[in-house]
Amino acid sequence: MPYRQAFSVVQGIYQLTEELDKKYVFSSLDEAQFLLGLSKGQVSAIEVKLAPNADEKQVAEQLSQLFQEPVVVKNRAQLNDALYRMLNTENIAVYLIFILVLIIALFNLVGAIIMMILDKKDDLQTLYALGMNEKQMRQIFFWQGTMASVIGALIGIALGVAVVLLQQHFEFVMISPTLAYPVAITPLNVLIVLATIVVLGVLASLVASSRVRVK
Repeated sequence: MPYRQAFSVVQGIYQLTEELDKKYVFSSLDEAQFLLGLSKGQVSAIEVKLAPNADEKQVAEQLSQLFQEPVVVKNRAQLNDALYRMLNTENIAVYLIFILVLIIALFNLVGAIIMMILDKKDDLQTLYALGMNEKQMRQIFFWQGTMASVIGALIGIALGVAVVLLQQHFEFVMISPTLAYPVAITPLNVLIVLATIVVLGVLASLVASSRVRVK
């Protein structure tokens, strides 16, 4: 089948991303139908932009009922299935690296608590003589380490949220000259990060406080 030709005048050049710039050309619908050999009113795909908080499943069912012939309705994730799988894998990898860095950082917490225990050894002997047992002494250092972990987590999350908001508004980091690095705040991710820091902080405090020995 010979290629169809049509004379066109370039009206503008759009620079988005390298992949999109090399893949897409925008034209009028009539010209595109002529070049692709489609009849009037015939298209290969239609993109629909939904309103915020719209029910994708309900819209997909309504679109399927709207056309007489069978149609395939896909959302953005289904159209870019490989890309979204890669991004999910990247999120898992970043989370594992985050845990590794957090464990290394918690060694400092464990070391600080142990050094404090050694430094306060005479005070612990005095408290023991006054009637405090080892379990109560361990709880002091345990809660001190736990509070340090929680406060550090809250400060870190606050700084992280601030950086994300600054990127959303001022676009400091750019992928291309016209495309900013996309960032978003997901409450679930914030809770996962907070829970991870608190759980590992509690475990580190528990290990460090177990070093309290009076006898």
